[in-house]
Amino acid sequence: ASESALTEALAGSTEQERIVLWLRPSDVARLPAEPGLAPIVYLSGLMAGLESAPLPLAWRSRTYLAYPFDLPQARQVRVDFALGWFALRKIPVVSVQVQADTYLACGLLSETLNHMVDTFVRDFLIERVESQLEHRIVTGYYPRLALANGQHFASKGGHLVQFSETAGLRLVSAHNWIVP
Repeated sequence: ASESALTEALAGSTEQERIVLWLRPSDVARLPAEPGLAPIVYLSGLMAGLESAPLPLAWRSRTYLAYPFDLPQARQVRVDFALGWFALRKIPVVSVQVQADTYLACGLLSETLNHMVDTFVRDFLIERVESQLEHRIVTGYYPRLALANGQHFASKGGHLVQFSETAGLRLVSAHNWIVP
């Protein structure tokens, strides 16, 4: 989408409306510098680039990001385990979230296999993962993880966040962790 197309799409909106935008970082960067009478805007945090979303400064006070992770300052210790492991092994970090999630999944699988002794049966593996997951301390980007029988997602919550300042990457949550 071009900047003029985005400007045109937002032109007819009023301050009372709420707009949800599903934009990638390149499209977020094309938002007009001044929002005018743009209403409250909700952005997909994942699509927009999370805290690195190139949101124009004037938009920050009226834009909320749907943020499916714990806030950066809250998850720092849990993610540092993975980052330390990567540093010790000289593994370059190119995508912190993806690599931290992979570290978490591999660690959980390793712990589960160690507890299974010699009973390597698929259903037992899944049952052990379900029972061990919610007791983990190192949960990476997620404040809470749990699985029940038949569930496919271990984290089902998130935050609505805003940038705390007109410049910078610091986020503040508009609500506590929200679970649908």
